[in-house]
Amino acid sequence: MSANRPSESGYVANVSPIAESKKLEFYFSIRHWTGAYYLTGLGVECALKACLARAVQQHDFPDKGFINRAYTHKLEELARLDVELWVQLNNELSVDVKFASNWSTVRQWDDEKRYGVVDEGEANSLYTATTEPVSGVLEWIRRRW
Repeated sequence: MSANRPSESGYVANVSPIAESKKLEFYFSIRHWTGAYYLTGLGVECALKACLARAVQQHDFPDKGFINRAYTHKLEELARLDVELWVQLNNELSVDVKFASNWSTVRQWDDEKRYGVVDEGEANSLYTATTEPVSGVLEWIRRRW
């Protein structure tokens, strides 16, 4: 079992917003890989949308095109909406090989897989790429929101 994944006993080995999710912990504990996969990706989606929310100040009337483009589950499309974040992401991809590998895994998250069957390896791979303490995608995003 990965050191970054919720343990079978239900304790979380890595403290991060996604690892604190009781539902995610539960899905891993009952070996419901599809649910664990979906919630892991959803955590990244929410983190990216938190970054996008910085662009909208109180009492602003945001651009409708921007808001419509934010209505997506495609992680790379969300990252591209924040130019500063996109530049930082690409800079990080060029200097951190592990982060680049993790992003490659995470950016392929597909919310539609929640209607199918995801195996243990795919769920664990996404979770690890997301929550790795130094080069995990969620940890990287969290430092920027």
